[in-house]
Amino acid sequence: MTYRVDVRALVALGVILVAIAAAGTAGGADRATTTLRLDGKPIRPEVARTSAQRAVGLMHRERAPADGMLFVFPGSTTGGFWMKNTLVPLKIVFFDSVGRRVRTMRMTPCSEEPCSVYDPGRRYRFALELPATDTRRAARLGPLASLRALIRRAY
Repeated sequence: MTYRVDVRALVALGVILVAIAAAGTAGGADRATTTLRLDGKPIRPEVARTSAQRAVGLMHRERAPADGMLFVFPGSTTGGFWMKNTLVPLKIVFFDSVGRRVRTMRMTPCSEEPCSVYDPGRRYRFALELPATDTRRAARLGPLASLRALIRRAY
């Protein structure tokens, strides 16, 4: 039995498979979200739970997600954030391990060093970066069970 192989069809199939794989590893897969509550109202922020995701944050984006990006740390931490290569002004809200606000700060874009470091001066477990125009009070993040689940998956 002889089979005739259509080379063009195989090439087209290969291109489609590569495109699907690239889409899964590019922006889409790296932009996982979670459902939480901010001051009792639902939000769906992107989540940065790995050190690599936290290092990149919202750099090079022309717009911040409406519900922001939540940085999840495996342990209580100190230190600040900077805006190097971040194109949009942001509001950052630091929360402790039970979702209580520790501090809120306004951050401005920075394209060249030295860039300001935005340090809350206190220990925190989560940091939520929101568009600078966001007017939510952002005093409480939760529910606690969801926060604990995020902590378990952070590294």
